Amino acid sequence: MNLFEQLKELPKVDMHINLTSSISTDLASYLMDDENLVNIIDKMQEKNLMDYENSLKLPIKILRSTKNLTLAINNLIDNLEKNNVVYSELFLDLPLYNKRLNEEKTIETILNVVKERDYNLNIVLVLSSDKEKEDNLRTLNLFEKYYQKGVNGIYFKKDKMTNLDSFLYIFDRLIKNNYPYILNLNSKITSSDKEIYLNAKRIIYSLPNVDEVFLRDVKKKNIMLEFGITRFRENNLIDDFKNYFIYDLIKENYLIDIASFDMTTLNIDILNEWCILFNNYPLTLHDIVKIMINCLIKANISLDIKNKLIDDLKDKANLML
Repeated sequence: MNLFEQLKELPKVDMHINLTSSISTDLASYLMDDENLVNIIDKMQEKNLMDYENSLKLPIKILRSTKNLTLAINNLIDNLEKNNVVYSELFLDLPLYNKRLNEEKTIETILNVVKERDYNLNIVLVLSSDKEKEDNLRTLNLFEKYYQKGVNGIYFKKDKMTNLDSFLYIFDRLIKNNYPYILNLNSKITSSDKEIYLNAKRIIYSLPNVDEVFLRDVKKKNIMLEFGITRFRENNLIDDFKNYFIYDLIKENYLIDIASFDMTTLNIDILNEWCILFNNYPLTLHDIVKIMINCLIKANISLDIKNKLIDDLKDKANLML
């Protein structure tokens, strides 16, 4: 069995999936008889960031109905199961859907499909520095309503220049209630932002280099760092995988999470992300199993489900190793 086959057979976790860029071209063709739209989604499969950025909102047009959303979630779960992904988290930006589909109805529709399929997928709701306060608060209220009922986290997406002090109305509430939240680190943080970052459960590390002082604090706080390395390369944050510092972090026992971010966009998925690591660093399957178990340990899911997933992963890995 070659490396790719071993990785494919290994149970996997994918902690960051975006629905809008996970929809397959075949499903797009079925859901909407629009040749131009299908051609654009075809282009999204190519490694062309401009096409990707310009096209990202287009799949939303075919997801603004309960029927189509149900088909899309079923299609996503089919693809995850096909690739032996045993646990995943779906990042959902609710205002994208609210032109025709109520935001709460969107959550209910997805959770109903997940329950019917009996699949371990949880929703992470997205807040953003680009949104109005009332939009963020509405999403936060929905998060609290569905927290631990299929919704298990908040992701706050900030613009590179945004100071988080402006969003204390969000973080005071999150920190006070010990809600799990995720932040992206795409610029140097200010001293006033540091406390907010160090209360996060996960940080998407998007800087091209190492902030050693900050990372030491991250390690002390047991915060997981998330990497979608293909995406970082496409954004010119990595010019050579072999020189990328992620391997140093793995050797130094940082908590690392490898995510696909997008299933089909840019031709990446969680399997390809692991293959990139294998092709560039002297990792073993033991290393991968350790990282995935750490992801499950940190995942905000029930202890029973967590222990079962970890035991199943260990059993399958032992058979392979």
